Amino acid sequence: MPSQTSYGDNLIAPCRVLDLTDDKGVFCTKLLADYGADVVRVEPPSGDPGRSKGPFPNDEPGMESSAYYLFYNTNKRSITLNLETSLGRSIFKQLAETADVVVESLPVGYLKNLGLDYESLSGSNPGLVMASISPFGQTGPWKDLKSSDLIAMAASGYMQITGEPDQPPVRQGNEQSHFPGAQYAAVAIMAALYHRDMLSGEGQYIDVSQQEALITFYTDAHPALAWMQMEQNVTRVGTNSTLVIPLGAYPCQDGWISAGVITPREWDSLAQWIYEVTGNEEILNEKYKGGNQERAPHMDVITALFLEFSARFTADELFHQGQKRNLVFLPVNDVSDLLHDTQLDASHLWTELNHDQTGVLKYPLGIFDSEDFAPAQSAAPSLGQDNQSIYEGELGLTAQEMAGLRSARVI
Repeated sequence: MPSQTSYGDNLIAPCRVLDLTDDKGVFCTKLLADYGADVVRVEPPSGDPGRSKGPFPNDEPGMESSAYYLFYNTNKRSITLNLETSLGRSIFKQLAETADVVVESLPVGYLKNLGLDYESLSGSNPGLVMASISPFGQTGPWKDLKSSDLIAMAASGYMQITGEPDQPPVRQGNEQSHFPGAQYAAVAIMAALYHRDMLSGEGQYIDVSQQEALITFYTDAHPALAWMQMEQNVTRVGTNSTLVIPLGAYPCQDGWISAGVITPREWDSLAQWIYEVTGNEEILNEKYKGGNQERAPHMDVITALFLEFSARFTADELFHQGQKRNLVFLPVNDVSDLLHDTQLDASHLWTELNHDQTGVLKYPLGIFDSEDFAPAQSAAPSLGQDNQSIYEGELGLTAQEMAGLRSARVI
């Protein structure tokens, strides 16, 4: 097994991971790298497409300065390799012979056509664990269909429950569809490595479907049960709820406050507070006191009363005064709030890493906070920065051979 570079205390070293992922799987390999695995990002000679994805610090685009790439590739190494060439495929097979894991999110069938699928690679490395992350899995009538974040959200049904009741379905912000599949793949890889090392000695192939992974992320809404029992789709409710009233995000003087009232005690406390502030006796009406289901028919009136109340405070005032009354009030944070959040400071979420091109940047690196384990803390690699250490140091290629590979655009 190749020795790992200097990562300090880690969780799954000296596990070697070959990373052939795009945006669907790069978070999986980031997790493994942060756990301490030696993750080698295998990029085409022109560089991973993620390197051209913004934002860019100081608004200066460059191969080494994509904030997207910098975040998702912390603690990894980088080599360049053209898998479209026979020499490139031969070199990858050599690397796979001593690797523990291969993670890929390429089009279904692409690696098989190159002779680099699990069946081909595991022949010379029976202990290899390989995970494929794809939009719809490796089998079935949709396996070859292309996808995007919007398509994944639509195909999983996630958009059906997201948005306002009287508006079209919407997707979540950013590219949330990439995370469930990546997380499941990381967990499955860890389990497969445990099974190999502790029980069987054999590797496994892991097939992760983004569509399936997303479905499991909203089962708390019980959409399948609701349909089987009543043949009804779960209703979109925006930030509100049909079970908790009031619940949602409400405007205040300097932003938004999130609030939710569940128990009779919480309602009584909130109603009295609203009355003290606004003087509106309607909020004390007995018909609102029974519980959330009794308040449901009056949601519009209660919302209007709450808005009259919340408009008189800042988010911080509502937060602290609400906490004194044992009410669940929290500001809706923006990025500036998060960077100065005392709770996140206390839990050591933010970590500063220095990169040669961009300088020191803050990263949310707080996967663990343990005296026994410290996540690796190295900035994302520059393109092909580890070619020499891996190709010459591990595979034994000469400087002349390396020059020939570069000239032929193999590396």
